[in-house]
Amino acid sequence: LFASFFNVPVVYFLDLGEPDPRDIPPDTTDLPDNIVPLPPLRRVPRVGRIACGTPILAEENIEDYDLVPDTVKCDFTLICKGDSMAGARIFDGDIVYIRAQEQVENGEIAAVLIDGEATLKRVRHFGDRISLEPENPMYRPLIFWGEEMNQVQILGKAVAFTATIV
Repeated sequence: LFASFFNVPVVYFLDLGEPDPRDIPPDTTDLPDNIVPLPPLRRVPRVGRIACGTPILAEENIEDYDLVPDTVKCDFTLICKGDSMAGARIFDGDIVYIRAQEQVENGEIAAVLIDGEATLKRVRHFGDRISLEPENPMYRPLIFWGEEMNQVQILGKAVAFTATIV
């Protein structure tokens, strides 16, 4: 209650040390008409890199935090590595925002864990099999069926990304 009244983070009222200045909302009351403030941002943990090509070892440690608009509903971010999702305009170095969930709809792009390694692919369900499809014709889909499907765990749905290439 006090934090919202004074428009400061809750940590000001707790003995947890100094708050991160990036958590303090800016005062936008006296901006000129030609300047539009960014939407409210929140810090979301970046939990590692994800392969867009050959899967790489998934890293569970928080590497950093990314500022994400409040309107983007995600739980964590990942940095893409490789070019297998280039057809979806997701390139090496881009930051992908992931909403944690165990299932995705047919055709959605998801972060997927395969035997402890994470990759970003378009997920297609075909009854008794699952196809993890790249968005680059230079790569082949990864297809799992039967007992192999137990190797595949969906970490979450890709809900947005920030391009790092200009």
